[in-house]
Amino acid sequence: MDTGNREAVVREFVRSFNERDLDAFVETLDPEVELHSMKGLRQGIPAAREWADRSTGGVQQTVVIESAEVVGDKVLIRIRRDWRWDEDGSLAGSDQMAWFFMVKDSGIVTWIPFADTAEAFAAFTKP
Repeated sequence: MDTGNREAVVREFVRSFNERDLDAFVETLDPEVELHSMKGLRQGIPAAREWADRSTGGVQQTVVIESAEVVGDKVLIRIRRDWRWDEDGSLAGSDQMAWFFMVKDSGIVTWIPFADTAEAFAAFTKP
C-alpha cells in the first residue's frame, strides 16, 4: 500500500466513524487492530466495532481532519472534535487533538489519540 492509500484508509476510518457506518469502519482495520481509547485498550475487530458503536442522544462528536502527514506506515492527523447536541445539532464545544496511526497493507493496526500534539509528533517521528 502506498502512502496515498494509507492516508485514504485513515480518512475512511474518520468518515465511517463520523457517519456511524460500522461495516465500513471495520473494513479499514487489520484483524489484530489495537485502539488506544480514552477508556483503555481495545483489541481486535469485535472490540473496535463496539467502541465505534456510539449510542444516540446527548452530546455526540464529529471529527474534522485539519491536516495529514504520512511517512512509511505511519500517519499523523491533526483533528478538531466538534461536540454537538444530538437533539438539535447545536455546538456544545470543540477541542484539538492529534491522532497517530500505523497502517499496514491489511489496514490500520494501531490508533492512538493524543491531546498533546507535540507528544503525537514525537510518536510519529520516532524511528
